[in-house]
Amino acid sequence: MKINVKTFVLATAFFTSSWPACFEVRGQNPDPSASPASAADKAKSGADAAAKAEPKKVPEEELQEVSGDWGGARSRWKEKGIEMEFRLVLFGQGTATGGIRRDAEFNGVFKSKFKFDLGKAAGWKFWSAEIGTETRFGGPSLGGVGTINPVNTAVIIPGPTGTNFAIGALNVTRLIPIDLKKGNLVAVSVGRFNLVDLADEDFFGGGGTTRFFNIAQIGPLTVLRQIPLITNGATFAYVHHGEPRFTFAFIDPNDHSLTTGLPDMFADGVTLSPTYLHPTKYWGKSGEHSVGFAITTKEYTPFDNIRQIIIPGPPINPIGPEGGSWSVNYTFRQAIVERAPRDSWGFFAQISFADQATSPITNFISTGIGGNGLFKSRNQDEFGIAYAYTGLSDVLKDNIELLPIGGRPRAEHQVELFYNYHMKPWLRLTGDIQFIRPTRVAADFAVVPGVRMEIIF
Repeated sequence: MKINVKTFVLATAFFTSSWPACFEVRGQNPDPSASPASAADKAKSGADAAAKAEPKKVPEEELQEVSGDWGGARSRWKEKGIEMEFRLVLFGQGTATGGIRRDAEFNGVFKSKFKFDLGKAAGWKFWSAEIGTETRFGGPSLGGVGTINPVNTAVIIPGPTGTNFAIGALNVTRLIPIDLKKGNLVAVSVGRFNLVDLADEDFFGGGGTTRFFNIAQIGPLTVLRQIPLITNGATFAYVHHGEPRFTFAFIDPNDHSLTTGLPDMFADGVTLSPTYLHPTKYWGKSGEHSVGFAITTKEYTPFDNIRQIIIPGPPINPIGPEGGSWSVNYTFRQAIVERAPRDSWGFFAQISFADQATSPITNFISTGIGGNGLFKSRNQDEFGIAYAYTGLSDVLKDNIELLPIGGRPRAEHQVELFYNYHMKPWLRLTGDIQFIRPTRVAADFAVVPGVRMEIIF
């Protein structure tokens, strides 16, 4: 879960900025994986003739879904502006050694997504909408490791135990064209957002279902105090030459994973989050720097609950809540091998800081290498290796009851490796292993292997 503010708003910009070519080219059926740059290039090429051509029938063996094209219905609906995606992701994970105790869990998630090009479906030019659902089932999130970072991100959403269903996304987007041929536009989205799904970086992210398992390799927990996993609000993105440059989010600071959040929306305050993104070209390969900031008016202490995350506590001394909780983050990625947009691998880094008085985690560093196509013969397979450091607030450590946790909590160190093998376009098998020095002093150095199977319907 990349709760990093930058990736939340960046992914929103990526999703919305992929629509200009659809409207500019009128009815053309663009590749849904196209990046903003490629979408802008299509608009620039003026491929109106292609829009009038009949869509080519995709051979069954090349379809991305195990259920096929439903007798052509799927393709027809897509031409009318309606796309559907269904994913079943199954996990097996355990503590092989170390931690607090030996444990193993089997669980999974079922995700659905419906995308609507309202220009095609209803004649509303420059409008789109999205609905997404999350169903979590099976055993609880793996416990007994002694960590503050969940070792499996996907199965803590919308809740870490039992069977839970949530509408994670329900939003509408309006594009405001500036110069579509140059890829310049403004995108405004309003509604409900699953911030984990939106946080989709090239070399990391993935929400725990496609790349790394551990939340530390998806995004720093420093940001969870201001930006929850699922909530309501609005985002703004300025896209220049097909690349998002400036984004701004205005959201409810309360987590609404298991509630609608409508009756009490913004009852406890508001979170504001601006981000600046700067694309680069080093050695002829794509890269990016981004700096983001988040601040909320909601009042907190470091011991206050964050849904799905276990915070050590309670405090032995009374601590009054404070408003103005903040975090700042920097993200960098650079392609080493680049074949096409979103088809590359390279290195990345994340650095984040938060205030001591309200956030349980105040400093975070992550760095690694990841992407897809490490081997020429396995171009679609994804891989990654990363290290993460998670530091705790001194206010939390100085006021915590030490007896239940076996001593003063310490910083967490974690290394994770994974390889995602694409057996079929619709069937993927991932092997993962994590090496962790947990936050709890009583917990030994832990080794946590895991497997994941993803089926696309």
